[in-house]
Amino acid sequence: MLKLVTALLLVTLSGIVLAAKPTDKLEPGMSRGEVRKLLGAPADRSFRGADEAWQYQEVAGFGQCKYTTVWIRDAKVVGVSTRRGKSVAGCGLGSHEVNWSEMPQ
Repeated sequence: MLKLVTALLLVTLSGIVLAAKPTDKLEPGMSRGEVRKLLGAPADRSFRGADEAWQYQEVAGFGQCKYTTVWIRDAKVVGVSTRRGKSVAGCGLGSHEVNWSEMPQ
């Protein structure tokens, strides 16, 4: 029984690692299309003039979520910010409103 539980745990953890979004491949100057191709559709989008904030969320380990904001100005990536938080009934409940003062200049 212990071997079965261990095997199931390893498979589950492997799935979490494989399902992680490749945010480390984001680069300044990438287009919105390149971001969408790499990360998929954002969970939320916010706008302020020519500025956009695309928000993503993902499971980052047991009981942890990773929240990523991709900052876009004039249709190009100008920065990325991430934070981690506890998973409470999934990662969606840990989302925050966009804080525009965090956008890179």
